[in-house]
Amino acid sequence: MEKHILSKSTFIRGLQCQKSLFLYKNFIQLRDKVSPEQQAIFNRGNNVGLLAQKLFLGGTDASLPNRSDNIASVEKTKLLIESGAEVIYEATFQHEQVLVILDILVKKNNQWYAYEVKSSIKISRTYLIDASLQYYVITKSGLPLQDISLITINGDYIRNGELNIHELFSIKSVKKEAIENQKMIEENIGISKNTLSGPQIPKIKIGEQCFSPYRCDFMRQCWKDVPKDLIFEITGISKEDSFAMFNNGIKTIAQIPEANNLNKSINEHIYSFRNDEIKIDSRTIKTFLSQISYPISFLDFETFMPVVPIYNKTKPYQHIPFQYSLHYKEKRNSELKHFSFLAESGIDPRKYFLESILKEAKGEGSILVYDSLMERNVLNSLKKDFPEYSSNIDLLLKRVIDMMIPFQEKMYYHHSMKNSFSIKNVLPSLVPELNYTDL
Repeated sequence: MEKHILSKSTFIRGLQCQKSLFLYKNFIQLRDKVSPEQQAIFNRGNNVGLLAQKLFLGGTDASLPNRSDNIASVEKTKLLIESGAEVIYEATFQHEQVLVILDILVKKNNQWYAYEVKSSIKISRTYLIDASLQYYVITKSGLPLQDISLITINGDYIRNGELNIHELFSIKSVKKEAIENQKMIEENIGISKNTLSGPQIPKIKIGEQCFSPYRCDFMRQCWKDVPKDLIFEITGISKEDSFAMFNNGIKTIAQIPEANNLNKSINEHIYSFRNDEIKIDSRTIKTFLSQISYPISFLDFETFMPVVPIYNKTKPYQHIPFQYSLHYKEKRNSELKHFSFLAESGIDPRKYFLESILKEAKGEGSILVYDSLMERNVLNSLKKDFPEYSSNIDLLLKRVIDMMIPFQEKMYYHHSMKNSFSIKNVLPSLVPELNYTDL
């Protein structure tokens, strides 16, 4: 058996961009570094896949210690099928040098059922194409499938006691969609093989495909010669509209005509950029600041979002607060005091977090946060989890003032914010020597 040319991931990559596929196969050293956030997503998917195996107990893993020895895994899968195995994890198949590794293969009533696990709540088009490729390779390999399904996370599941994986996971047949996609799958396998057999990098311009369905990890390579101050830097313009302008010769902000169909907020940014002008609406800023009263508390929450609920009365991907930082200033000239909370490992932090914040932030005065949506959502969620604290939480919520509002409503605006009100853009605009990403 020859070594595979395409796998599930490289097939999806080729659908997104043939240039990306060619670079990945031939110039992997040019690939952007995988961020810790991206790696965490990969790890999450692997962990959810292992948990889903418990839906079908007693299976045999077809993978080998040497994960790169895919040919041996294909042979092991074949032997397991021939020997009468009824549940196979990591079942591996190859057809005409296209390799797929299926999460779970199950035999019921002498018929085979395929299951692919995703750590998402929703089924995306990419997931359907993923399953369609699996169906193509497995059936072309000679194993008829009675059905193929996607196993996803049930976003409505609420944990109550021991984890119930049959309620945690949702199973949906996608055989109909897989069959409908078979011609497309076959055609694109051919296209990708032709690309990889060619001697040169495909000449493909930057476009919407750089971001969809995933942000390409060769953007640093493909975008290296793109000029600064691009229209893409403006928050609020869709990728479709941005590339429509870009391909029509409007590449930089300075090239955008004054007569355009862009909204007021974007045009305010363009004006600020062209004139290098800072907008300061002193009157509305003073009105906003007048609602702030001492003592002032400066508050920030940190949360994590486990895909699999760890604690009772929590759902998949629920924000679980585990840390806060609170700076307190009694009067204008008072010394700034700091209070904080960091949960202990291994315990449900919510009640400890709540009791601590209610104690340290009690009293009167304004509580300043930046982009209060998360803090408000967390506190309102804690009201549902611990209704006995509802009145105290309501008192705290009434004191919260969102410091993003002056920037969101453009009471103050600098074009370096790029029409974004994220603290990552606002902070360096106000204090250039500070960079949020370095904190």
